[in-house]
Amino acid sequence: MDQKMDQHKVSRVSPGDSEPVARDFIDAIGGRFGRFAQVGTQRFWTPLRVLIATSLAFLAVGFLTKANCIQGTRSAEGLVSLNWSGNRQYTSACYNDIVPLYGGRGINAPGFPYAFSWQEGDLTRYMEYPVLGGIFQWVCGMVTRFLYPVVDAIPFHTLPESGFYFIVTALTLSFFWVMVIRMMVELTENRVWDTVLVAASPLVAVHAFTNWDTPAIAAVVAAMLAVKRGNPLLAGLLIGSGTAFKLWPLYLLGAYLVLAIKNKTFKPFIVMAATAAVTWLVVNIPVMIAYPEAWNEFLRLNRERGAEWTTIYQVIDRNLPVDLADPVALNVLSFALFGGACLAILVLGLKAQRTPRVAELAFLIVAAFLLFNKVWSPQYSLWLVPLAVLAFPQWKVLFPWMVVDAMVWPILMWHMLGAENNGLPHGMLDLIVISRDAFIVVMIVGVVRQMMGRCADPVLDAHAGRDPLAGPFAVRVGVEKRLRK
Repeated sequence: MDQKMDQHKVSRVSPGDSEPVARDFIDAIGGRFGRFAQVGTQRFWTPLRVLIATSLAFLAVGFLTKANCIQGTRSAEGLVSLNWSGNRQYTSACYNDIVPLYGGRGINAPGFPYAFSWQEGDLTRYMEYPVLGGIFQWVCGMVTRFLYPVVDAIPFHTLPESGFYFIVTALTLSFFWVMVIRMMVELTENRVWDTVLVAASPLVAVHAFTNWDTPAIAAVVAAMLAVKRGNPLLAGLLIGSGTAFKLWPLYLLGAYLVLAIKNKTFKPFIVMAATAAVTWLVVNIPVMIAYPEAWNEFLRLNRERGAEWTTIYQVIDRNLPVDLADPVALNVLSFALFGGACLAILVLGLKAQRTPRVAELAFLIVAAFLLFNKVWSPQYSLWLVPLAVLAFPQWKVLFPWMVVDAMVWPILMWHMLGAENNGLPHGMLDLIVISRDAFIVVMIVGVVRQMMGRCADPVLDAHAGRDPLAGPFAVRVGVEKRLRK
């Protein structure tokens, strides 16, 4: 890695020269590089180590933002139970799915998670996460049950078992996020310092441990790195695994499909897509056969649920005389909008004079999915962080977006307290949701302008006009010139 970075040290872009957001900070700690300074001579504090240290600091903040929800109380009998009294999950904005689902999905007991069920009225419920997501929770649960007796032996402690499960899960999720930073350093190449927007993102401080999203993000970033290194087979394996964890990594194939059609590089795409399909089937078929109803729970829940609190559909429903409560109609609307957006991205990618970059296409697809999907759990915004940094490294836009997006969470928590507990009226929630969506639309417009040649592309400028992520999907320079003619 260090050798690879040394190859590009002459052309590495300093944020002090290109980013007004970073310039004042850099001036405060010593100033920008002089014209005789040498880049890449620091032996220990390399960009990679600085960025990993930064990510660990923000992951620590992310843990602290959730810490108030892992506390417990000790009864007179010496039993420790979780303490969420006084609506602390909302007043502290520390709510996360990890703690309540430990017992709620049977992770706290022996047995395979997809064999566990419970009743909600007349409905039998099962684990609602895709297979690798459920297995990930199950493995963390086994580690928790094995180690918790050691914790329980400490006199007078007040850490409940579900709280310790959160700690085990958070440590594991942190590993995946650090791996994301490590891979982003290679993906950004000459713009290595763009990775600081991933490592120091306010969204990490708020949502690193809200749910189990970082392994799927790591799978997507790793797949892009595999393609960059010329290995579509490994990329397909990672995309299939990521899709078995969360659905959205599947959309990465759409970005490479556009490039395959435009540049007539079909072989790597076929290898990648076939490997992804086989990987997904190998992971899913055993659970599909052994526990068909449990396996279908993810699909059933997404089919039957209504719009989530922070979607544009809920904003419309809360403010206009429009009934968007019917899940069937909402499904049709959201699928139609997303399908139309994907078609538009395909046409745009094929019609663009220059070949679009992988990250640009991937960002547009995932951003369209989030904008038009009926579910946008606030932690989903983490999906966009690496893609946005790779696609549109404009710090003056990305950092304010992340701040506004992170603010959705405390405002949502305050609103969910309810009017009886002095909760925030929905107007403020609607305003912050619209502001977040507006920032994402601005980034979409910026990416489209880049693709159409209406504005400079910082990534292409830093890499002599080439897409550093294209790998075998890149078109040869001579072919590119003929295509432009």
